[in-house]
Amino acid sequence: MRITAENYSQGFLVDDELMAGVTETAEKPGTFTAYVLRHTTGEYLGHQTNLRLSEALEMINRIPRDWCFETTKGCDGGRCAEGKCKGEGCKVFDKSAAALRDAQSLK
Repeated sequence: MRITAENYSQGFLVDDELMAGVTETAEKPGTFTAYVLRHTTGEYLGHQTNLRLSEALEMINRIPRDWCFETTKGCDGGRCAEGKCKGEGCKVFDKSAAALRDAQSLK
């Protein structure tokens, strides 16, 4: 799965360990930030700001992972921990999925 100019603003890429995406930089509209974080801890593994959209997309798409695209469409974006996402919901912040990941990491 890839992040594209058509979908970057509607979600992010995720696997069982990492989350990656592109967002427009609020302080400087027209520039973008590419980011990767460990969604189980919230730890940023890297981010690059002030990029053109094509550069930010390329940076994320070069990461060789078995990504799934997780949509935020229909999400209010500010209440993830409450688990009130619509549709399939957000797998990253799903409480039962997080509990399963935590249990597996203890093995």
